[in-house]
Amino acid sequence: MSIRHPQPGDIPGLQKLWAASFPEDRDGKFIPWYFQNRFQPENCWLLEQDGEIAAMCFAPEIQMQLTDGKTTLAVPYIQGVATAEQQRRKGFCRRLLAMAEADLAARGYPFCLLKPFDPSFYQPLGYRFFSYIRRYNLRLDEHFLAPLPTDKQPCRLEHYLRPEAAAEPAAEIYQQWCRLGVPRAFAMRRLADFTLLLADHQHDHGQLLLAKSRQNEPLAYVLYTATADGLFIRELAFKRPEPARWLLTALAADYREDTPAAVIIMPDNPACCTPLPQTLSGWQVLPFAMLKRLTKPAQECYNSIKNAYFYEYF
Repeated sequence: MSIRHPQPGDIPGLQKLWAASFPEDRDGKFIPWYFQNRFQPENCWLLEQDGEIAAMCFAPEIQMQLTDGKTTLAVPYIQGVATAEQQRRKGFCRRLLAMAEADLAARGYPFCLLKPFDPSFYQPLGYRFFSYIRRYNLRLDEHFLAPLPTDKQPCRLEHYLRPEAAAEPAAEIYQQWCRLGVPRAFAMRRLADFTLLLADHQHDHGQLLLAKSRQNEPLAYVLYTATADGLFIRELAFKRPEPARWLLTALAADYREDTPAAVIIMPDNPACCTPLPQTLSGWQVLPFAMLKRLTKPAQECYNSIKNAYFYEYF
């Protein structure tokens, strides 16, 4: 058994393990896109057993602005943790994560974070929840029913079947939205980050609706996917709440008759959620992301990033 960073010849094996471990990505374009655009071999570790890749994990670096509103910190974001089916229950994944965490600590990172598929696996390894989300389960035939006027509309709407074409206005909205309300930690996104995020969203058959002022100023956007079961809204960001309400009203008008159910994911922060119903019956708070200290005291790490917002970073 050996643990190492991958070489170019390992990429087909990593892609095969990814497809076997994450069936939601198996049939689409995400896997080759990820390895072309996001893969960083220096931030990937694999465990090899008898000449085969038995387990893998990735930890690309993201930039977080901390709760003081001033400090920017590079943070490893662990993802793609997987073990080949025939090699499970042998402790390989724990060994691999321990090696990756030791490597990251040696580089000086104060902590790492991840979004767990199974929190019970990570809790014994020292990971603790630090971020929470609100999940709204709504019906569009009961909410956002105000009709859109045909004249004197406060903003105009642009619909993008290819969301990455709206990366620039979305990035502008996001930067201002992250500063609404009290100071909080959030993932910083450059224009290049937004372009990749929206390309990923497009691979998931996602769409984007953008609100602009009459003077062409970007005001709000929503990233959503329409399915037979209803709408899934993965991100709603705005400079002011009213344009966001217009976006939700427009979506309700389009979908309430055919697929009225809607799931909306928002940070657990009142300033972010003002366009949505505020009664507790309309949403629930769920744990979202976990943190593990690497080189700094645990409480210091937690305090610097607690309640952080980063949605689906890519």
